[in-house]
Amino acid sequence: MQVCLGLNVLTHKIRVAAKNTHSLWRNSTILDVMPFKSRMTPDRAVLAGAFLAALAYIQDIRYDFILDDVLLILANGTIASWRNWKTIFVTDIFTVKNPAIPVKLAAIHYRPVYRLWQMLNQQLFGSVLPWWHLTSLLLHMGATLLVYQLGVKVLKERWTAVLAALLFVFHPIHAESVAYVTASSDLLVAIFAMISLLAYLRFREESASPIYFIASVLAAALAMWSKETAVMLPWLLVAYEALREVPSGTRESPRESPRESPRERRMRFVWTLPFFAVVGAYLAVRTLLFGPNAGPGPGGSRLAALLDTPLVFVVYLYNLFWPFRLSFFYPTEWSTQWTLLKGAAAVLALLAAIILWNRYRDRRGVRLQLLWSAILFAPPVLGVYVFLHDDWVHDRHMYLVSVPICFIVAALLTDPKFPVKASVMVSSLVLAILLIDTAVQVPRFADNITIYESALKVAPRSVLVHKYYAEALWAYGRHEEGLREFKINTELSPTLWTTYERYGAALAEIGRNDEAMAEFTKALQRSSLPTPFRAYLLYEMAQIELKRSEFPKAADHLREAIQISPQALNYHSLLAQALSREGNANEAAKAMQVEADIRQQFLRDEQASRN
Repeated sequence: MQVCLGLNVLTHKIRVAAKNTHSLWRNSTILDVMPFKSRMTPDRAVLAGAFLAALAYIQDIRYDFILDDVLLILANGTIASWRNWKTIFVTDIFTVKNPAIPVKLAAIHYRPVYRLWQMLNQQLFGSVLPWWHLTSLLLHMGATLLVYQLGVKVLKERWTAVLAALLFVFHPIHAESVAYVTASSDLLVAIFAMISLLAYLRFREESASPIYFIASVLAAALAMWSKETAVMLPWLLVAYEALREVPSGTRESPRESPRESPRERRMRFVWTLPFFAVVGAYLAVRTLLFGPNAGPGPGGSRLAALLDTPLVFVVYLYNLFWPFRLSFFYPTEWSTQWTLLKGAAAVLALLAAIILWNRYRDRRGVRLQLLWSAILFAPPVLGVYVFLHDDWVHDRHMYLVSVPICFIVAALLTDPKFPVKASVMVSSLVLAILLIDTAVQVPRFADNITIYESALKVAPRSVLVHKYYAEALWAYGRHEEGLREFKINTELSPTLWTTYERYGAALAEIGRNDEAMAEFTKALQRSSLPTPFRAYLLYEMAQIELKRSEFPKAADHLREAIQISPQALNYHSLLAQALSREGNANEAAKAMQVEADIRQQFLRDEQASRN
C-alpha cells in the first residue's frame, strides 16, 4: 500500500515537472520567434499593448457628454458636493424629483460606489469633458493589467496571459464601456471583482496572510456596490474551489498524498460563504430601500421571454467573435425570433464547450474559464426577465464576461499542438484586426446623433432607436428631421400611445397646435387606463385648449387629470387659469390654494432628502 502511494506521489510530481518544463520551453520558443527578444518581457508586452489601445481610444477626449451622461452627470445635483454623500447610499442612480412629468424607469439601479466615483470626478474636474474620458480610459488600462495578473494565476503561463490581456484591451466590444462615460460602472465592477479574485487566489494557493482574504471580501463588496452583475462573484469562487488542485503539504491537505478526503473537499467551500454574505447584505439593503423592484419586464410574459435567453446568448457570442457590426442597439428580432441558423449556432456553442471541456481535462485553468464564462453570462442573458426587448443586448454587458473568454481564446491560440510560429502569426493578425476595429468603433460615440445614426444602420426598424434619434435631432435644433423621425415612430408602433404623445409634444413646442392636438387625440384613444401618463397627456391637451380659448374643454380635461394624479405639480394651477377665464373665481381660488399646498409639500420633501 505504501509503495503504491509513493509511486502515485512520484508520478504526480513527474507530471507536474514535465508540464512546467514544457511550458518554459514553449515560452522561450515564443521569445525566440519574437523580435527584440532580449528586451521584450511579458510585463513590457502588456504595457506596450495598453499604450497602443490608449492611442486608439484617446480620440474620444474630444467627444460630448452623451445619452445618460446628461442626466447622471450634467444635471445631477447630488454629485455636485461631498455633503450629499449620504444621499448616494439611499437613492438609485436615476432619482428624478419632478412629479409634474411621470417617469418610468426600467429597473432600480442601486450603485453607491459607482456614484461615489462620479462624485469624485465631479469634484476634481467639474464638467470638463476630457478628464472624464481620461478617467474611464485609465480604468480600462488598469483592468487590462489585472486581466494579465489574473491570467498568470489561473493559466500558469505568462505569455498566454499576455495574449489574453491584449485580446481584452484591443477588443472593440469594449468601446461602449470606455467611450461612454456613464458605462464606467462596468469598468469598476470588473476591476474590483478581479482584485477580489486575485487576493482570494493569493490567500488560498500561497498560504498568504489572512489580510488577503479580508481584502478579497472588501473588494467583493465594492464590486457589488458598483454594479449588480457582481452578484455572480461568489459562484466564480465556488467554481474555483471545485476545480482547484490542492498540492501536498498545504493547510487543506497536510498529508503527502495529493488526494483529499470528502470532508476536506467540502470544507473548501466554507471560504466562499463571506462572499455570499456580501451579496445577501446588498440585496437586503436594496430591498429595504426600494422594495423588490425587478423592472417592467419584456412587455409580455416573463416566462415566455426566458425561452429567448439562448438567442440573447448567441447574439452576445456573435458580437464577441465577430465584432464588426457593433451597435448601441440591435434589432429586436435578433434576440426574439428563432431561425434554423440561430438554432444551429446555439447547438454548436454547446458542443464547442463540451469539446473544450474534454480536451483540456489536464488544464484546470482552462476548464475554470469555461465555468467562469457560463457563470458570468447569466446576468446579461437573464436580462430578458428585467428589461424591454430593445434593451436586451448591449455591448457594455460583456466587459467582465469577456475576461474568461479572452483566457480561453488565448489558450487555444497558444496550444502546444500548434507550431509556435503559426501561433505567433495568427495571434498577431487577430490582435491587429481587433485594434484597428476598435479605432474604427470609437467615433460612434462622438455625440448622440452619431450614435443613433450608426445604430439605425444595424437596427433600421427599432422603435427605440428612432425615438432617441428624434430626440437627439430635436435637441440639436434640427426640428424638421426630428419631426420626421417622430412620425416614423408612430408608423412603426401604431398602437403605442406614447409615440403619438411625443410627436404631438414636439409639434406643440414649435406652435403647430392643430397638428399637435390631432396627435394627442390619437394618443388619448390608445390610452384608456387611468395612469399618470394619461393624466399628463390630458394636461398637455389642456394647455393648447387654453391658447385656443376653449376653457370648458380645458377644465374638463384638467379635472380628469387631477382625479388620476391629484398631487401632480402644475395641474391645479392650470385648472385655476381655465376656471378664472370661465368666470368661476371661487373654484379657481381653491385650485390655486391646493397648488400652493402641493408645492410647499414638495419643497419640504426635497429639503428632507437633502438632510
